[in-house]
Amino acid sequence: MTAASQREHQNFMHEKYMRVAEIKSQTDALFTQLSEGEYRSLDTWANNLVHLKIAFDSFNPYMTDPLFLAWLNQHDAVMVSEIAMTGRALMALQNFFRVAAAKPR
Repeated sequence: MTAASQREHQNFMHEKYMRVAEIKSQTDALFTQLSEGEYRSLDTWANNLVHLKIAFDSFNPYMTDPLFLAWLNQHDAVMVSEIAMTGRALMALQNFFRVAAAKPR
């Protein structure tokens, strides 16, 4: 790889990183609001949870790109870990709602 193409590759990865950082900032704000906010209605809380899920889904094109994911692991492994933990928390909430919605036998 030439020096010019290496710089171009790094710039491309950095642009993706900036978009991921923007999405992460949105998901962090929503997650904090959901976990620490005082809500007057369950509907408002549920609406914010929907917005968190939509924002989190925005990570998909980046997190399924193996080259970018490898680059991100090298440059900001903490961010990768935090994104993964947010995903796990969302999975736990979805599972809770699935179980809560199931009819008792």
